[in-house]
Amino acid sequence: MRLKKTVTACLIAVLAVMPLKAMVIKVGSIAPEGSPWDVALKKIAVQWNKISGGELTLKIYPGGIVGAEPDMIRKMRIGQLQAAIFTGVGMSYISPEVLSLSLPFLVDNDDELDYLMLKTTPYFNELIKKKGFHVVTWSKAGWVNLFSKKKVIYPADLKAMPLAVSEADPDMLQSWRAIGFNAVPLATNDIMTGLQSGMIESFYAPPLVSAAFQWFALAPNMSDLRIAPMVGGFVVTEKTWQQIPDALKPKLAEATKKIVVDLYADTIRLEKEAVATMKKHKLVIHHIPADIVPLWRKESEIGYKVFIGKTFPRSFYDELKAYIADYRSKKK
Repeated sequence: MRLKKTVTACLIAVLAVMPLKAMVIKVGSIAPEGSPWDVALKKIAVQWNKISGGELTLKIYPGGIVGAEPDMIRKMRIGQLQAAIFTGVGMSYISPEVLSLSLPFLVDNDDELDYLMLKTTPYFNELIKKKGFHVVTWSKAGWVNLFSKKKVIYPADLKAMPLAVSEADPDMLQSWRAIGFNAVPLATNDIMTGLQSGMIESFYAPPLVSAAFQWFALAPNMSDLRIAPMVGGFVVTEKTWQQIPDALKPKLAEATKKIVVDLYADTIRLEKEAVATMKKHKLVIHHIPADIVPLWRKESEIGYKVFIGKTFPRSFYDELKAYIADYRSKKK
């Protein structure tokens, strides 16, 4: 028995210092080839290869060629993909609680979002790990604004128009409907057709996306009130992450986070340029007065009822509110 334990200990020691076996990590992405996120992924691939001494190769499949986010999750589970970049909605398919970070009007700015993510992402990481995935780093991807065919200042203005909501997000669809909006389920690729046909008269999206798809041409009114932040992350399967030597993991995570942080700064710059360009092509930006903002918050909180007790428990929502209140009290 003593000999067996000695042999086992020696084997473990040998395995611990063995060089990393060359790995090809297939990475899915819905970001179009050449887009900022695609460029960032290619930078991540270069860094992972460099840090691992050429033993880690990331093979990127951009533009949704391996499917939408639910498809990528399924393929990761069966081993056809080992990694992917996800939006917050995509990550919520793994762990629904992630949707709480993007509740409309829950946070006001990037500083509040950063604080909330600092407090909550360790919890989300554990939930996601239990599902067989590992979050290498979280990301921010900008804020969502409302675009419409007619001017929108009050919630009642929007209720008079059919509003496009992602068909892939049924809970958010029901949330908008619970508030009293005429929410229409629609795929991203169908928004332009919906605007042309009159099926929808409004939608919410980051200004950069509205500019890229030219949706603003048919909905040339943008409210300056930011509805919600967009978050996401770079995720690998837990099986793949465990195959990477522990000594490399912090270096890979740090390099990935730096690229993602730089990407967000670049996104903000590109968004300002996109807004300026859209304004030159007849986009009108409408200011929402400070005394009207509470009306939007009050309406949104009605919609939270769809998520509380279903997507996440009431206690967790109360915890989120406490974090935000704590942060705001420190800023006063």
